[in-house]
Amino acid sequence: MQVDGGESFARSLRSSIERSGLSLTQISQRLRARSRPVSVATLSNWQSGRSLPGSGPSIGVVAALEDLLGRSPDSLVDLVGAPRLQGRGVPDTRFIGHRSSKNVFRDALLELGFESPERYAHERVFQQLATIDSGRDVQQFTSRVTVRALESGTCRLPAVHVLEPSEPNFAPQYIPLEGCTVGRTVNWPERRAYGVELKIDGHLNAGQVATFAYRVEMHAAATDVTGTFYSLARRAHDVLLEAEFRGPHRPLRCERYRRSETAESVTPVRLDRRDRIQLAESRFGPGSFGLRWVWEENDETDDLDDADDLDDADEIDGLS
Repeated sequence: MQVDGGESFARSLRSSIERSGLSLTQISQRLRARSRPVSVATLSNWQSGRSLPGSGPSIGVVAALEDLLGRSPDSLVDLVGAPRLQGRGVPDTRFIGHRSSKNVFRDALLELGFESPERYAHERVFQQLATIDSGRDVQQFTSRVTVRALESGTCRLPAVHVLEPSEPNFAPQYIPLEGCTVGRTVNWPERRAYGVELKIDGHLNAGQVATFAYRVEMHAAATDVTGTFYSLARRAHDVLLEAEFRGPHRPLRCERYRRSETAESVTPVRLDRRDRIQLAESRFGPGSFGLRWVWEENDETDDLDDADDLDDADEIDGLS
């Protein structure tokens, strides 16, 4: 019996396998050599439409299949369909934060030369570690991004912050670590908005892939930071967002947050033995995802269940 919605994926996979001249056993062996193990039985079920890849490792296998079978990136992944978000629903899907902050954010993007999502490089893999240290007055957000060039030339991505009135109005420092430089900048203290254009090193041809890394340092106490978020203009293969808490204080409650074009969800998360929380997604986007937390009991009035309690600085902090 064929799975609903799997016909296009099965047909495309089957035709690609036939054109490759490879047997399912050969494909399974080659994928295993790429650290993407999948059984012959599973491949058979996928190409016949009896089952579809799920989220997580299976999507990584599909992405490897695209390369192995000579298909363009995302051509099979996109046929699988978006994953269903898990966790309790968030009834209010309004913009997170104040409307005026959203307008400032858009103005900053325009100033940096990003008129539309088409001006962004395609973020295929995103990793960020937020180091929140209650013993210091500087908080660090270190990101590593793998992008695919959508057109030949210089790939670019924005990094923008709009600070809330309750936050210290100090310009974040944007520090290139590997494979990128800072281009245009926004420095609007009167509007509490700051940002940069991140330019990936070298000239890329359309379809080429590059990896770069950068760090954002925020001059703020740990208790002034209540979350870290990232937004994607297109679907990414894998995203990993982590927050590590150092120093004498730890947050009381933490949650994972996800918002796609069709749904929002929130799930509680506990600190692990490394004093970290983590959100990992495969095949996610367009949309936003993040981690958020509260420090003190008197923050109950800012209940995490209310989407509007996420401030713009946290949302935009990761929109790079």
